Amino acid sequence: QPRLARRRTGDLDACRGTSARARCAGIRPRPAPPTTAVAFFAPGGPEVLTVIDLPAGEPGPGETLIRVSAAAVHPADVAVRAGGRPIEGGPPFVPGMAVAGTVEIAGESSRWEVGDRVMTMTLPSSPYRGGYRGSVVAPDDTVAGVPDTLSLEVAATLPMNGHTALQILDALDARAGMTIAVTGAAGALGSLVVPLALARGARVIAAARPGDRERLAELGPDVVVCADDLIAGILTAAGGTVDAVVDLAVLDADIVPIVRPGGRIASLRGWRGPEAGDVTVHAVAVPREWHRGGRLDAVARIAARDRPVEVFAPHDAARAHRLLQAGGLRRSLVLSFA
Repeated sequence: QPRLARRRTGDLDACRGTSARARCAGIRPRPAPPTTAVAFFAPGGPEVLTVIDLPAGEPGPGETLIRVSAAAVHPADVAVRAGGRPIEGGPPFVPGMAVAGTVEIAGESSRWEVGDRVMTMTLPSSPYRGGYRGSVVAPDDTVAGVPDTLSLEVAATLPMNGHTALQILDALDARAGMTIAVTGAAGALGSLVVPLALARGARVIAAARPGDRERLAELGPDVVVCADDLIAGILTAAGGTVDAVVDLAVLDADIVPIVRPGGRIASLRGWRGPEAGDVTVHAVAVPREWHRGGRLDAVARIAARDRPVEVFAPHDAARAHRLLQAGGLRRSLVLSFA
């Protein structure tokens, strides 16, 4: 949780924040040194990623400059790099949608303080741009605190996945009395969706490929399904159709038969549902959650402290992207800027 500064009045209000205090004291702040970034100049394969220096930036009112310790590597980053998603401005382009680090400069009226351990979702499609860099400027309301029980490497994996999990469960109206099946539950996103759905009182069937049973059991679902035929396995485990499906395995139309009439499906990759049928499909659009950083507190409370994380240096970003594209990972990937 951020430590809220005491309310001040008069001229002192204008002097809150690291940069503002320097101005009020008549000190001209020295320009921040350049920061290391992983960027690309034209869309393409992993080989287009390169390490460059960029200006560090300075926070304005209600913003913070975060010294990034780790930036998560997500499938969305691969899509951005390949030209499949919008990105702000001209080259160099910086991907990256989630970071964790410490507050280095608190802007005027910021509710965060220098030294706070924080995490935030970053949007390459916004004027603030992506998070593959040694420092990022972030609006206060996009930021959440990181508890001391979590490493900053693990924390970096939470903002984007956490916002996605919460948006999914809101769309499905997850609550007590519902049965929710989660396909692809052994991955990083599933490891948040399952415990968050359980916390809302839902009965959860966690499903994944053979070999993931131990990982799924650690998440604490009511039922574990590990099978080559997930559809048949879920129907058998549920004793019929379910109220909702979180389709992290991206089965799309194949998943419809296991959902009861009037039920709901959360879809990750833009599938809008069958042309005819009595189910509602909710397409996830996580950028909508950007200014709801405070919701990540609930994610930090349930996050696994020992989630496997593989750390890469910035110059190894291409290798991290290749690993992610190959699929089948049961660990999270981050770039270290510490």
